Amino acid sequence: MSLYRCKISSVCRNYSQAAAAVSNKSHPLGNTVDQKLPSFAKSLFIGNFVKTAFVRSTKQVNLPKLDKLFGVCVPKEFGGLELTSASISEAYKRNSFADLRECIAHGSVVKCINTTGTDEQKSNYLPQLASGKCIASYCIYESKHGYDVQNSETTASQKNGKWIINGSKQWVVNGERANMFLVLAKTMDECNRPESGQNFFTAFLVKKLEHSGIKITTEGNHYNVTFNNVEADCILGSENEGLKYFSMLFSGDLLESSSATLGEIKNIVQKASQHIQTTDRSSLIKLGKLNSHLYTMDCVLEFTSLILDTYDSTSDYEPILARLFVSETTRSCLTLLNDLGLSKKSFKYIENSLLFEGRSNLLQIVGALLGIQYAGQFMAEDVKQLRNPLMFPKYTISHIMKIQRSLKNKPKLNHYIEKHLHPSLKKQALDLEYCLSRFQFGVQNMFVNLGPDTCYYQMILVRANSIAMDLFAMAAVLHRVSQKLSSSNAQLYPTELIFANVFCNSVREQCSQKVTEILDAPHNVVDPHYKTIGQNCFVEKNYFFEHPLKRNIF
Repeated sequence: MSLYRCKISSVCRNYSQAAAAVSNKSHPLGNTVDQKLPSFAKSLFIGNFVKTAFVRSTKQVNLPKLDKLFGVCVPKEFGGLELTSASISEAYKRNSFADLRECIAHGSVVKCINTTGTDEQKSNYLPQLASGKCIASYCIYESKHGYDVQNSETTASQKNGKWIINGSKQWVVNGERANMFLVLAKTMDECNRPESGQNFFTAFLVKKLEHSGIKITTEGNHYNVTFNNVEADCILGSENEGLKYFSMLFSGDLLESSSATLGEIKNIVQKASQHIQTTDRSSLIKLGKLNSHLYTMDCVLEFTSLILDTYDSTSDYEPILARLFVSETTRSCLTLLNDLGLSKKSFKYIENSLLFEGRSNLLQIVGALLGIQYAGQFMAEDVKQLRNPLMFPKYTISHIMKIQRSLKNKPKLNHYIEKHLHPSLKKQALDLEYCLSRFQFGVQNMFVNLGPDTCYYQMILVRANSIAMDLFAMAAVLHRVSQKLSSSNAQLYPTELIFANVFCNSVREQCSQKVTEILDAPHNVVDPHYKTIGQNCFVEKNYFFEHPLKRNIF
């Protein structure tokens, strides 16, 4: 357990380093981004609704058809398109999902070079990467360790002034077509220092040349890449900063992969709707749910792009919530399609990509930790007073009054969100305020009840992140619907109100339930019981393997 806690803490530290590195990147919209503004998504944890982000208007994306997406995030000075986040998202929605995996991996490497590379590295690599003459991928995972890169065994050592890489990497996307790799390797001269038990890693750029010592083998949809005395082209960034690049690669494609997933599920639903019997009431309801899911996913990606383009280009939590929401909602869409009788062959590819998306569980924890870390800065004094009620009686009494309102399910609403929405969305605005107030109350009590061990209650963190995800999606839906209703063609959008009403009702109900579970933590939740049942299942399974003759008793 302690080892796992260290891994979670390490991921969070590395993620923060990545965000700090990206903050130095120039943004295509120049001075429209104010770095001092508070985080929209993280502010949900403290019950704060950042109106300065919400009131920004979405502009229509006019994007020509792009056959290849290699240069979408490359600056124009290096021959790229330098598209905004909204344009990149739209481009990935339009293209075939099966063809985008190589572009997503390629784009992640491009972002690393553009963010931290030297001027010489940018001028050498980015023009070729933008044109597609050079296709890039990354090699960071190993079969024995997965996301635990600190224990990876690929090494790099200096020989005659050059870095030589030895080792094997698995689950490499587009390994056969790629002719350049970003490789994360343990630097031999720096690892296992006596004064530190840490391992040190460095990110290398490696060209795939003939007889270079790189061997590539196929394994399903991925590749294994083996390096045998392979000379690295150069170090990316500084020596021993490799874990920062792992964090950047881990989270660098969240918007792109979410957009590609949405584009594919839209195509599947469109084709399936042509063969569904619309006279069947049950089928119509399921088809309505499908379209509602597609609409909400579109709203979330649009709102995420808006924040990245016009509010804060360094936002790290919003893309996480968007990716988690799209993954979860897509699974619901696939279930509905299966219920409607659609053959699984029609969506097998996207189903498998979600099934083996190993980041989802980790993203839930990382996202929650980012949120409570942010909330802790604002709630530390309040929590201190609540944990010492005799020392702070006045504040304790006010908190008891909050508890009374919470028990009556009537939290105090004071954000006046309806002022920033179309008048017909007043009820939905109150629903959002209700959820915000309940969530803030739940987070505060989570700190009080769990104390410093909050970050170790993973299922409670998952619930907190799930509430933040739903509230973010709720804000995204209301943002789009309000804009549509406020336009000159408002009479053309009666369905928008139905989408907003259905989704907000659903989120309010889920939020209330999850907050109640957080308030009951850690003793009155069912997670420990499920854990015990799971452990007993493994015990019984091992027992019957060891005593095969006793299986007949059942």
